[in-house]
Amino acid sequence: MEEKEIIEISVDNQAAITLSHNPVFHEKTKHFNIKLYFLREVQKNGDVMLIYYKSKDQLDNLFTKPLPVSRFEFLRQKIGICSF
Repeated sequence: MEEKEIIEISVDNQAAITLSHNPVFHEKTKHFNIKLYFLREVQKNGDVMLIYYKSKDQLDNLFTKPLPVSRFEFLRQKIGICSF
């Protein structure tokens, strides 16, 4: 029997997390298309869990944004890369 592991996805948008849990259609959410329905389905199946992380704590910022040295070093340490 294969063990099932839940994939955690870090998201910096609390509204997106709320909408993925709540199947109620709102007029303001009509621009959310297939992605939203897909997220609802995989969360319901237990394949994926959306977890809120503040934007400043997103590890991908290390690779995508210019950061102050202190923030760069903090995020670099979180992914396990150290300097010599």
